[in-house]
Amino acid sequence: MNFNKILYTLVLAVLIGLWACTSQKVNQTSTDRLYKKENNELSARYVVYHINDSISQLFYEISNEALIYKKTDTSNYFYSQVKVLVKTSNEDDLNTTLDTASVIIRDRQTDAIVKQLRGEVYFKLRKGFNYYIDINVIDINKKTIYTHSEYSNKSSVNSRQNFLVTNSRNDILFSSYYKPDDVVYVQSLRNKEKLYEVDFFKPNFKLAIPPFSLEQMPRFSYKPDSVFSVYESNGRVELALPQKGFFHLKTNNDTKDGVTFFVYESSYPKIKNTEQMILATRYMMAKKEFDNCMQSSDKKGAIDKFWLDIAGSNERAKELIRKYYGRVQEANKLFTSYQEGWKTDRGMIYIVFGAPNKVSKRKNGEMWTYGETGNPHSIVFSFIKVVNPFTDNDYYLERNEMYKAPWYEAVDMWRQGRIYLDN
Repeated sequence: MNFNKILYTLVLAVLIGLWACTSQKVNQTSTDRLYKKENNELSARYVVYHINDSISQLFYEISNEALIYKKTDTSNYFYSQVKVLVKTSNEDDLNTTLDTASVIIRDRQTDAIVKQLRGEVYFKLRKGFNYYIDINVIDINKKTIYTHSEYSNKSSVNSRQNFLVTNSRNDILFSSYYKPDDVVYVQSLRNKEKLYEVDFFKPNFKLAIPPFSLEQMPRFSYKPDSVFSVYESNGRVELALPQKGFFHLKTNNDTKDGVTFFVYESSYPKIKNTEQMILATRYMMAKKEFDNCMQSSDKKGAIDKFWLDIAGSNERAKELIRKYYGRVQEANKLFTSYQEGWKTDRGMIYIVFGAPNKVSKRKNGEMWTYGETGNPHSIVFSFIKVVNPFTDNDYYLERNEMYKAPWYEAVDMWRQGRIYLDN
């Protein structure tokens, strides 16, 4: 998306009064599907960008793989029909919709089997507040709704959504993570700084501990391993990302707000090599098993034997491996912050227990329910949102000893060769 086109489209949109609507009281879009397997069948990515003090923009990139194409009565061609619906609410009142906006995508099927449908939606978002943005992608032909939720900080001009990240061709980059040696370009309409400081942090963070453990998890301490400066030139900042870790570009040392680039292995979010497989299986293994695998001269044979022993057959082992590392990959997509998604508290629970039956979003976090709401036998995990300058996707679990029995029950089911809550 060309930056000049953004300005032109903005002016045009303002002239025609695109956002002439009033606040209304409605129920917030259900988030129960948020982490479910069927919801993740749609490969879609989003970027929120604050254009000025009153208008913001959602860029979307939707893969057509999961869409249904149908022939209309008046055409010889097959078309997909998708509606992207955006609803905004203040984080202090999630049940009141402040603004809505939508766009209809009609795509004709071509020889290109897989392609990305890209575009943007404008909506009102006043400065000085924090918001939640509910995104519903409705496949009209398939009669299916895919949901997504974005947290939005518009309390200052220094926060991450005031910056648009592109490649050298000015194409928007939708990913929150990058691979070593990537080069990105950063531009902003609201932030007018010319000099930026970049703090670099090495990737040395521990994975989540079991949910019943009362051990105090070490909290992140803002101590960069190195610091350097970059300058704006021709309306944008060029930033090289030479190694694994994360780079935090900021303009304000008081709040440390800015935009962060997380750099992982080139295969991320997939698990591609044997050592990654062993590390990601730590939740299933006793310490001795884990140490033996990591220290084995034949790591591939050791991890294969682990899965074969608990599965009982090659076919069953392949199925368990596909499901388990599939969850690891989804956890990386859903929960990546300054550490890999599978290492986070939400990633841990997602991998072992599967997607929750119900997700309730609150101002300061999420509640995941496994089972029926109100049922005393249901398991409820409460995650508290961590406010930090790097990501809006950092949550920690409120740990409790009562989780010990359900945790071991879930792990034991895996170790018996059965998938816990295959959803």
